[in-house]
Amino acid sequence: MSWKVLLLLLAVGRGCQDDSCDAQEDFALDLLADQEEDADLRDVEVTLLQTQLTQQRGPVAEPQAAAEESQADDTEHVITKDHNGKVCMLCNTPSPERLGNRKYDRFLTDCGSESSATGPSPQSMAKPAVELWKRGEEDKGANGFCALNFAKSCADAVANQDYSYFAKSIDFHNPTMRANVRWDGRYCRLNGFLEESVVKLQHNFTALQHHARELCATKYAKHGVERLSFLDMLELSRQEKADAPSLQEAETMAAWNCAMGELGCDIAMCAYSFCDKAGSQPGLYGECEGWDPLVGMPLRH
Repeated sequence: MSWKVLLLLLAVGRGCQDDSCDAQEDFALDLLADQEEDADLRDVEVTLLQTQLTQQRGPVAEPQAAAEESQADDTEHVITKDHNGKVCMLCNTPSPERLGNRKYDRFLTDCGSESSATGPSPQSMAKPAVELWKRGEEDKGANGFCALNFAKSCADAVANQDYSYFAKSIDFHNPTMRANVRWDGRYCRLNGFLEESVVKLQHNFTALQHHARELCATKYAKHGVERLSFLDMLELSRQEKADAPSLQEAETMAAWNCAMGELGCDIAMCAYSFCDKAGSQPGLYGECEGWDPLVGMPLRH
């Protein structure tokens, strides 16, 4: 499932109770038809979108309990509701086989200020991401990801001072995430997040956080961090293009993470999930020699 569709699931069907719902649904389906070239993929995405528009999800279990659910609906790897009944996207915890003996005890309960029972509003998605959170509180996990309940697992990773928590919470083998593999692999490579010097930082929270903030202040500052919004991120996610993302798009997406207040989670996700191999596409997980679900990618030197 492409990021465009995942975001459309939030952008439309906001619980409206009048004829405007039909107009929103028609708009979303037309947009999908225009943007997706593969007929089979489009049919699946349209079905998922229609389901989301017509069916409200009930509250999900607390994070600790949710991690133990082995028979959860595949879509719950992407879209759930938090304990306040607000839509939460990419908010799951790492699977047990990736945790080992590691225990996490910090799960933010005050996120979702820009979300609701049907997701963030159009106004929130159009607002510059830097305006979604208060500077000075990001070390506690109070960033844009927390505010939007989008990749809230990143906020919990910061609260636990362990970026691998977020990296391990993303499962690219899950059916709802498979379409993202090619795009994310290229994104990681183009930004240099698969380089050995970066991979060695993946388990050092302080060092990786410092590196991420330095990149935001230097390399990515030229991409208009102060202006980037959630809708800009949607526009960048051109999953249907075989050569996407371009270098410009990859760097701008990284800049959007800076605008949300935390680039370290994405860097850790790249270092844990992908490796740079010969050819056009980075390797994923077990395609990489020495990858381990507990520790991620090994150092080569």
